[in-house]
Amino acid sequence: MTVLPARKAAAFPIKRGQHLKITNTHGKQVVDFWAFNPNNNHDYLSMGHSRTILASISPRVGNSLYSTLRKPMLTLVEDTTPGVHDMIWTACDRERYRMLGAVEYHDNCHDNMHQALKENFPADKYPNLQIPDDWIPDPLNLFMNVAVDHRGGLDIRPPTSEKGQYVVLRAEADLVIVMSSCPQDMAPVNAGMPADCEYEVFNDAGLTEPALDVSTTIPRPLTKRPKRVKVALSFDFDAVSHWLGTGCHPDNNMADYSSGIFAGQVGAIRLLNMLKRRNIADKVTWFVPGHTIETFPASVKKVVESGAEIGLHGYSHEGIYQMTPEQERDVLVKCIDVATNLCNGQKPRGYRAPMYTIRETTIELLREFGFLYNSSLMHHDSQPYWTPADPPIEKIDFSKPASSWLKPTPIAEPTIGPLESGKHPLVEIPCGWYNEDMMPLQYLPHLANSMGYVSTRVVEQMWKDKFIWLWENTPRVEGEYDSERASNSADFVFPILMHPDTSGMAHIIGMSERIISWLQGWGETVQFYKHEDIAREWLKEQESHG
Repeated sequence: MTVLPARKAAAFPIKRGQHLKITNTHGKQVVDFWAFNPNNNHDYLSMGHSRTILASISPRVGNSLYSTLRKPMLTLVEDTTPGVHDMIWTACDRERYRMLGAVEYHDNCHDNMHQALKENFPADKYPNLQIPDDWIPDPLNLFMNVAVDHRGGLDIRPPTSEKGQYVVLRAEADLVIVMSSCPQDMAPVNAGMPADCEYEVFNDAGLTEPALDVSTTIPRPLTKRPKRVKVALSFDFDAVSHWLGTGCHPDNNMADYSSGIFAGQVGAIRLLNMLKRRNIADKVTWFVPGHTIETFPASVKKVVESGAEIGLHGYSHEGIYQMTPEQERDVLVKCIDVATNLCNGQKPRGYRAPMYTIRETTIELLREFGFLYNSSLMHHDSQPYWTPADPPIEKIDFSKPASSWLKPTPIAEPTIGPLESGKHPLVEIPCGWYNEDMMPLQYLPHLANSMGYVSTRVVEQMWKDKFIWLWENTPRVEGEYDSERASNSADFVFPILMHPDTSGMAHIIGMSERIISWLQGWGETVQFYKHEDIAREWLKEQESHG
């Protein structure tokens, strides 16, 4: 079979009497479908004419589908799905996504169809197959579930098709077929994330004689899709501690602290209930300051009881340069003790620096106390790596001659780790500003780089864009040169950081659940993992290689 890549289109010829099998490989994926008379651009598959002739808004086995000239173009001869398809909905286009809140270009079936036609049936060779760039016929939406209520209203619902189910269409004339694996991810058209489908043309009704030359009409390379993705979903349970440490300001007042109390008493519980609903409460990591553990013991106990991992996050969310090295040690020792008591004697294995403020002494302390991993640095955005042990980067002293700073900074090679140097192995799990919710989505009155009035759709789309790029571009073939360095256990790690202070708010938690549902929509290839489990598996791989 030939793959119809997610978000992409294919165009190919089919002869009268041949059979086209379209398989919903992963289930729930809608395929926008068009058919054209290659010798007459005014004769194409028409949903309006098909509805009129069939007196129906969805085809059934045995039904023919008709052209603008009311001539049968195709016949549905087999359907292993529950039979839910759509002949009403128009193809998605740029304006459709703009209306849904997209602020940048979004793949769409309108552009997909035109691109596939132009690439595979150019005007100089197929002059009678050209249509205006600003128009396309309404498609047959295979596998799409559009319900009609008693008042004539339309409701998009998740497709009823399941993995491996398919339809077979018989061509009643020589045609050009165009199909687009619908890229809709802002409405429940695909019940989550767009996915690949597969298709094949056969010369016989028994589907035993493939028309082997069909796929050669599609020269575009198919997408290499990773098989294993680990979602590193974490929650920084700052609560009041934020306002005492990195958020300390002389103008902090009762209202500021109140937002922290909301996180401790309301936001965390909302998120915990949502995670249980999505069946991943025991597959996430909460980085909890010692102050939160001791100030909101009931809420934190519920987190522990959910099966989540508990990592350290300072005591009062201290910024690293607010403390001396001695104070830093005292804070870490206190937090280890508090977290160990909370978890019935289980010492914390992971650490995230408050607001990513970290220095070389922090790394030394984490090694000294035997931590498994750190999640505070940004050397990579989607792969675990060894926490570096580089010396401090030397700052420029502009009072000195320029020659004093005109030299490179020594940076260790990412492949050289503690197994070679004899240091305690400390794994780095990536995170960073663009993976989190708080800076764009929460207003912090005395923090210059907070916002709070950014649309949740902007952040949601940014996270989706990042995931899709990694999905499309992470190397899969051994020997491909790239900085991605895919491991044996995962093609990439996808970190997302939320805060009860932020994502616990009523206008944001819906987006939090949507992105989780979206990721789950990829199926078994995308799984949620505790940070500890990601680090342990990666470390095991490195030790086996050594």
